[in-house]
Amino acid sequence: MLPPLIVFTALSALEVVAVDVIVPWSPAFTLLRVLLLATGVWGVLFALGILAGVTVHPHVVGPAGLRVRAGRAVDSTVPWVAVDRVRQVRRTRDGRTVQVDDGVLHLPVGNQTTVEVLLREPVVVDLPRHRTVTLTAVHLHADDPAGLVGAVRAVCQERR
Repeated sequence: MLPPLIVFTALSALEVVAVDVIVPWSPAFTLLRVLLLATGVWGVLFALGILAGVTVHPHVVGPAGLRVRAGRAVDSTVPWVAVDRVRQVRRTRDGRTVQVDDGVLHLPVGNQTTVEVLLREPVVVDLPRHRTVTLTAVHLHADDPAGLVGAVRAVCQERR
């Protein structure tokens, strides 16, 4: 997801410059010029915010467990003792970015998940809107699914 976001952000910045060059500098176009430039700057800031959210809140393989995150909405740790299997599986999902169906937490990006974490025992996590749910699996998206799967497997084998 990171490369398309970088391209989108760069194109948004280029759009601001293009509007500045294309729209005439005459007083008749001042309002149009200000509106277009303000919208363009807002778009660049919005794209930078999304880019920052992706880079600041990644999934993390840590000493306590697998920390799964979806922006600022979800930040939960699945303890290593609860992890049974992890594998790279691409699935398509429609709808919101945080979904729970039959004990499975789905954290898609671009309507896709790329990693499946099956749990040995149910885990209770807190979700947005003050919901607490019991999970039996987590399906999430990772930019480098093979790297995440390898890191999780390495930690799980060390602990066994």
